[in-house]
Amino acid sequence: MPRLATPLLLATATLLLADAAPALAKPVPPGTGDGSVRDRRTQPPPPTTVTVTDAPPPRRYRRRPGPRIMAPLKIDIGAQGANTSQGFLPGIELRAGIHWASLSPRPTNTDVGLGVFGAVLAGPENDAMPDAKNDVLYGGLYLEIGQTLSRGDHWRTWASGRGEYLGSDAFGETQAGFGVAGRLSAELYASGVGIEPRGVFLGTYAIGVYAEVAGRDLGRDVSAVQVSGGLTIRTPLVFSPR
Repeated sequence: MPRLATPLLLATATLLLADAAPALAKPVPPGTGDGSVRDRRTQPPPPTTVTVTDAPPPRRYRRRPGPRIMAPLKIDIGAQGANTSQGFLPGIELRAGIHWASLSPRPTNTDVGLGVFGAVLAGPENDAMPDAKNDVLYGGLYLEIGQTLSRGDHWRTWASGRGEYLGSDAFGETQAGFGVAGRLSAELYASGVGIEPRGVFLGTYAIGVYAEVAGRDLGRDVSAVQVSGGLTIRTPLVFSPR
C-alpha cells in the first residue's frame, strides 16, 4: 500500500501545479486585487520636471549723470517751394529758435524769437550731366516778431514777421543775402509753471500749423518769392538736476 501511495501523491501534485501556472501568469486588471501585481502599460508616465539653471540675470538701467535741460523752443517743419530756371522746385525746410511765447508761463499776446533755419529744394535729374548741381540750398539766422490775432483758453492765432540773414547755393552759385517773411499760424497750447525737487517746468507746450510767404535773394536763376507751410511745435523750459 505505501508503494502505491507515493506515485499517487506525485501525480496529484503535478496536476495541481499545472492548473496553478496559468493563473499566476495572468496579470491583474488595474484597480483590482491587493495591488501586488499591476499592468503598468495602462498607466500614464510620470510627469517630466524641467529645471532651468541658466536664467538670465535681471536687467538693470543706469541713469546718465548730469542735468537734463529742454530749451523754450519753437520748431517749424514744413514744405517749401520756388520757381526756378529749371521749373518749380519742391523741398523741405526746418527752423528752430528760442521764443518768448514758449518760455512765458502765462498766455502772452506778443512773441519774439531768435534762431536758425535751413531749406533744401530738390532739382530735376539730368542724365546728360550727372555731376551738375541741380539743387537749391539756403540757411542762416532769423529774428521773428509775432502778435496774436485771436485767442481762447487753449488756442490762439498769430500774425508774424521775420527778418533773415542767409547764405545760399543755387545750381552751384553761392552768395549771401537777406530775406523777409510773413506768416499766419494757429496753435493749441497749454501753459504753466512747476517747481519741485525733481526739477523745474516753465513755459508752454503747443502744436499748430502755419502758412507763409517769403522774399529772398537766392540768385538769378531762382524766383525771389517762396511759399511754405507745415507744422509748428513749442516746448517749454524744463530743467532736472538729476
